[in-house]
Amino acid sequence: MEIRQLECFLACYERRSFTAAARSMNMVQSAVSTSVAKLEHELDARLFDRMPRALEPTEAGQAMVGPARAMLRARREVVDAIDRTRGQVRGEVVIGNLMNIRALDLAAVIAEMHRRHPRVTLQMRQSTSGVAGNIAGLRDGSMDIALLAGMSDEIPGITTHSVSTETLVLCTAPGHPLAGRPYRADDLDGIRFIDFPPGWGIRTIADELYPNRRPVIEVADQIFALELAAKDFGVVLVPRSVARHFTGVEYSEQARTPVPWKLSIAHDAQRTPSNAARTVIDALRDLGRG
Repeated sequence: MEIRQLECFLACYERRSFTAAARSMNMVQSAVSTSVAKLEHELDARLFDRMPRALEPTEAGQAMVGPARAMLRARREVVDAIDRTRGQVRGEVVIGNLMNIRALDLAAVIAEMHRRHPRVTLQMRQSTSGVAGNIAGLRDGSMDIALLAGMSDEIPGITTHSVSTETLVLCTAPGHPLAGRPYRADDLDGIRFIDFPPGWGIRTIADELYPNRRPVIEVADQIFALELAAKDFGVVLVPRSVARHFTGVEYSEQARTPVPWKLSIAHDAQRTPSNAARTVIDALRDLGRG
C-alpha cells in the first residue's frame, strides 16, 4: 500500500469523481483510477461503485476513510519532525474558507505565505453548509484548519484562535421603515427577511434571535442578498465589514445589545496542526491583531 494510493483514494472520496480528483492532484484521470484499482486489488475489496454520474463509496470505502487519513497524518508528522530540525516549513494545508469575508485580507496572507514559504501548498475548500460544514470538515479530518464565524468562538472539541470581532447589521432599502435606525428584535416580527442556508453562521443567529421573521428567499451569497435588499425585496443581516463596502442600502445595529460577529481560525482539538498549518494560523492571528 503506497501513500499515493491513499491520497488518490481520499481525493476520489471527497470529490466523488476520478476526473475531479485527478484535477485536484495535478494528475491524469487514468493514473488516479489505476491507483484506486490497484489499492482495491491489494485490499481485495471494492472501495467505490462506479455509477454513471459519480463514485459512490461502498461500505468498505467508508470504513477506509478514517484509517487512510490517520496514515497520511502520521506520515506528515514524521516529515514535520524532520523539518523542525532543519528549520523548514513545507507540505499541504487544506483550509476551510467562508464567503464574503471582508474583515481580513486573506489574499494578502496567502501571497505572503508563498513568499516566505514557497514549499507550502494551500488548498481552499468552501462548504455549501458554511460554518457547520467547516466544523464537520475539521472533525472528520478533511480540513486541516478552517475559518469559523458566529456570536461565539467557543465550540466543543474545536480549538479556535480569534482573528477579528465586529457586529452584524441589518441592511434595508433607503425607504424602508427600519432604514438607518437601531432596531429591536420584535421590530423584525413579520418582516420580509432574506435568509442564508442552514448551517451558515448568520442563519443560526437569525433563527435564534428573530424566530418570528418572515423568510421570503434563501440565498448563498451575501452580495446578492444585499442587491435584493437594495431593491426593497426584504431586509438582511450581514457583517458590518460587508455592508460598508456595498452602496444602495442603509444599515444599523440592534439596539442596546449589538449582535457580535466573531471570526476565528480553528482546528480539531484532538489533532496537532502541522508546521505549515501552524504558520497559516499564526499569519491570520497576526493580521487580526494588526
